[in-house]
Amino acid sequence: MLAVGIGGGEGEETTQTQTLLEELDEVTRKKISKQLEKLEKQKVRLARNNNNNKSKNNGGFGGGGSGGGGGFGGSKGKKKGTVNNKKGKDDDQNDEDDKSSQQHHDVFDIKHDTSNFGAVIVDQGVARINNCLTEKTSSELINYINDFLADALHTQSKKNPVEDLSLEEIYAQQPKFADVREKLNRWDMLLPLETYPSNEVCNALYEILLSTNNGCISTTIESILGKEAQLYELGTLISDPNSERQLLHADYNYAPDFQPNIPPALTCFVALQDITETMGPTTFILNSSTEEYHNEINTGQYTMYSSDGDNESTIDETTETTTIGKSILLETSTNKLSTLQNGDCSLYNPMTLHCGNANRSNSRRIIFYFSFKNPKFNEKDWPLAYASLRPDLRTRNLSLSQIKTILVSEHDKKEEEESNIKSKI
Repeated sequence: MLAVGIGGGEGEETTQTQTLLEELDEVTRKKISKQLEKLEKQKVRLARNNNNNKSKNNGGFGGGGSGGGGGFGGSKGKKKGTVNNKKGKDDDQNDEDDKSSQQHHDVFDIKHDTSNFGAVIVDQGVARINNCLTEKTSSELINYINDFLADALHTQSKKNPVEDLSLEEIYAQQPKFADVREKLNRWDMLLPLETYPSNEVCNALYEILLSTNNGCISTTIESILGKEAQLYELGTLISDPNSERQLLHADYNYAPDFQPNIPPALTCFVALQDITETMGPTTFILNSSTEEYHNEINTGQYTMYSSDGDNESTIDETTETTTIGKSILLETSTNKLSTLQNGDCSLYNPMTLHCGNANRSNSRRIIFYFSFKNPKFNEKDWPLAYASLRPDLRTRNLSLSQIKTILVSEHDKKEEEESNIKSKI
């Protein structure tokens, strides 16, 4: 057990302990899924009762709806007794309707969530999934990233070595960098999708989305965002020794007038080396994608957002507990430290509060990340949600289904090339 450190400096005692983010076993995941399904059925019954009461009050008899917006959904089936052996105009229209439905996906498809990791994310905000990348592919990708970073930091003019550039000037070298919190010794570097001739990024995504764990990461994303989920971010977070701790934050801020009932996007952090506690792993606050939590970090009621001399007291009226310069909500919240092993990932709702910790080791920490968003939502809906994506990938507007097609094609090319090489030996 670790001191949480959410509100103060290193070694400071707090009222809440921090545990490691672990992959939940199948039994636990299934239990969470069943609980969510039960709650949704209760919501549907309540909605039907409310509709019936309204109809009676209006002097008529009404039928219940399918439940409130943002509920659970499943695959549409045919009505009993219908037979359809030919594809006609109605089928074409159904195909168009299905495509339109995917583009306006606003339910958690619990039946498509075969691994039940989606249920964990909907319930808690983050799920750890182990063994989504092989050691060989991870090694190839981390070597590519290190070389790519060195090239990105190299300036064409010898008169302006990178050491003489400010962080703002370095980050202005788009399309290679995105903005990142606590920039010193920390980089958010945008990656291309296709990286010829070795194609390290595609190889990694093929394993993560298609070949490992029966493609559960892909189906998890689809269950929450739909099959037409749009690629929103693709890059790498690099934390060098002596990088400082980030402020607790969310990638998407809470929008009271426009708030979906399911995550509007999902972000996947993949470790490319074993991450120890001293390397600055990410801290996640469970169940924190709410208005209450987002208001809490905006008010700056805890030490990380206040000066060292700020001793203003916060009093919890329910327990009469007094906390000096800290947020009682954050200090008492369940939080997890994401000490991933090489090839493991954390898949999370970007509205969940989190932060990268200080790197006090002698090793570089590299995270490969990507995000998909629900295509019905735009960046304008969340001012803090500007996509970390190269301009060329922005213009392509790639969906998850399109990316999987690209990955399969590139994988087949790779296998064919390897087969040709072996045949010549």
